[in-house]
Amino acid sequence: MARPRLITDEQILTTMRSSVLERGAGVSLDVVAERLGVTAPALLKRFGSRLELMLKALQPPDAPPWMEEFDRGPDQRPLEVQLSEHFDRIWTFFEKIIPCVSALRESGVPHEKIFEGKRNAPVHAIRAISKWLEKAQAAGLIETSAPESVATAILGALQTRAFTSHVAKVQYSTRSNREYLDDLVQLFSRALAPKAKRRPRNLKLA
Repeated sequence: MARPRLITDEQILTTMRSSVLERGAGVSLDVVAERLGVTAPALLKRFGSRLELMLKALQPPDAPPWMEEFDRGPDQRPLEVQLSEHFDRIWTFFEKIIPCVSALRESGVPHEKIFEGKRNAPVHAIRAISKWLEKAQAAGLIETSAPESVATAILGALQTRAFTSHVAKVQYSTRSNREYLDDLVQLFSRALAPKAKRRPRNLKLA
């Protein structure tokens, strides 16, 4: 059996996370320890308690990695291409983190404990997208008078779909996740396009 010091914290957290998502929130620490080649007491000695290990393995991060990409600002590529990349990153994040948060709730961890120190995370996320939109507008890529509202709509559309898909466990839409993301890209690209670039609507003559 491997010595505990040869196992990194990240290896332990990754194994704990995968074990919970595969077997449920009540998975035994013995199962996690066996996968790592250590003992359950060794895991408890490293993290102090099962709850602390669960939290470190499954809690949302302080700053989601996709926010860094928004902080870099837009480039000169077509808006559709950039939105598609951003939406994919956000979607991937929600697909991974929502099951983790659900597992913590199933374990009886209070909401306040799950999001301890992270209450402002949604605000920071909205601000990151808003600032990107403001820079995109300055660069002539988009036109909007309410970047914060647009940012909220983007985040809400992605989070709601990911959350509902996980909780419902059924396909409630005829559109696949990929099609849904593409639909959102087209929707926001058209809505945000500068007026000079918008396609004129077909009007019926009386």
